[in-house]
Amino acid sequence: MFSTLLKQGVLCALGLLAVNANAKCNADNCYRALFPCGSTAALSTATAFCATVTAGGTTATNYPTRATAACGTAPARYISACACGPTCTTTTLPCPTVTPGSLLPNGDFECGLAPWKTEVPDSSASAGVTTPGNTGTHSFEVVLSAPPATPQLGVSARVISATVPVEVGATYTLTFYTNFSDFGNGFIGVMANGSPIYTIDAGDNGAGVGFYSKNTVSYTASTSSVYFTFEFLFGTTSAGIDRIDTISLVKV
Repeated sequence: MFSTLLKQGVLCALGLLAVNANAKCNADNCYRALFPCGSTAALSTATAFCATVTAGGTTATNYPTRATAACGTAPARYISACACGPTCTTTTLPCPTVTPGSLLPNGDFECGLAPWKTEVPDSSASAGVTTPGNTGTHSFEVVLSAPPATPQLGVSARVISATVPVEVGATYTLTFYTNFSDFGNGFIGVMANGSPIYTIDAGDNGAGVGFYSKNTVSYTASTSSVYFTFEFLFGTTSAGIDRIDTISLVKV
C-alpha cells in the first residue's frame, strides 16, 4: 500500500514538472483565480489539480469551481496557469501607531522593539519588550536584579526612539506612561536630541507604584528632526522593575 501511494506521489510530481517545463506561463486572470494567495486551502487544491495536467493537451475535467469563471473549460488556460505555479509572497503589515497622528512608530511595543534601540551599560540590569502593557499586551521593561554595578553616569539602561522629522518652531506633545514597581526605584529621565527635558519618579504627580501613570511633556522643535531617549536611573536601590509604554508625539 505504501509503495503504491509513493508511486502515485512521484507520478503527480512528475506531471507537474512536465507542465512547468513545457508549457508557457501566462499570469492572467485565470492564473489568479486558480492560485488565490489569500487561501492556503485553495492553493493546496490547485497544486493537486495541476499534478493531473500535462502540457501535451490532456487535462482532468474536474476543474476547480472557483477558477471556471475566469478560465472556462479550455485545457490550455489551465495548463498555462499550472505552468506558473503558486508564486504568492508574504506581505508584512506595518506596525500601527499607538495614537492617530503620532510621529513615533511602534510606541506601544506591540510589534517588538524595532525601530527603538537599547543601551544597557549596567551589568546588573536587563532590558527588553515584556508584558503586561498599558493599553496593549506589551511594554518596554528594565529589570535591576542587584544594586547598580556599572551604570553610566547613573544610567542603568536606555531606550532610544527612531529619528523623526518635525517642523522647526512647532510645538508637539510627547505622551508616555510609566510603571514603577517600588517608590525607591529611582527615576526615568527623558532627553530630546540628547538634551534633558523631563524626569519622573514614582512619587511625582501621583504616579504611585504597580500601575501605569500618564506623563505629558510639551516640546518645541528647534531642529528639523528629533529622537527621544528614555533613561532608567535606579539610584541606590537593590532591585526593581521600571516599565514604559504608549509613547506618542503629536503636533499641537
